[in-house]
Amino acid sequence: MTSQATADLDGRQAAISEAARRLYDAEIALHIARQTGVGAWIIAAYDRLHEAVVAHNAAIAPFPQPRQHPDQPEFRPASAAA
Repeated sequence: MTSQATADLDGRQAAISEAARRLYDAEIALHIARQTGVGAWIIAAYDRLHEAVVAHNAAIAPFPQPRQHPDQPEFRPASAAA
């Protein structure tokens, strides 16, 4: 593996870790807001949680697959062939 590929993986792992931390923090904030019973705080915490979920989903999404050259045969995983 090249140093660039390793750096890309390290950067991706860092992004996933940061997104997971934001997700956890948003869940805790929502829990606390719900305990207060203050509607505006609860709404804001739900909004923050939604943003954290979207960011986490984006962070864990697989790398886009490179486009296949038209001259190459189509690759089909064994599960898709059945």
